[in-house]
Amino acid sequence: MARITKGLLEQTFLGKQVSVVLFDGDVLTGVLHKTGEEIFKHDPNLYIPKNRYFVSDDNKNVKGCIFRVSHIKKINIVRE
Repeated sequence: MARITKGLLEQTFLGKQVSVVLFDGDVLTGVLHKTGEEIFKHDPNLYIPKNRYFVSDDNKNVKGCIFRVSHIKKINIVRE
């Protein structure tokens, strides 16, 4: 599989229900978000860091960890 780029990640997967496999084997499933989104301005850990991504459930609760594009081994859309 080709390496995931920031542009591809943001254009294709951002805001969608995804399954992400990270470099350490962790699998995260939920809605993909980018740090700095306005809806997370109350949480500095999700608002201040630049160029990081995370997965949340439908209630905007973070599932797993914050990661970089380079940490992604595989990503798939679960539902749109």
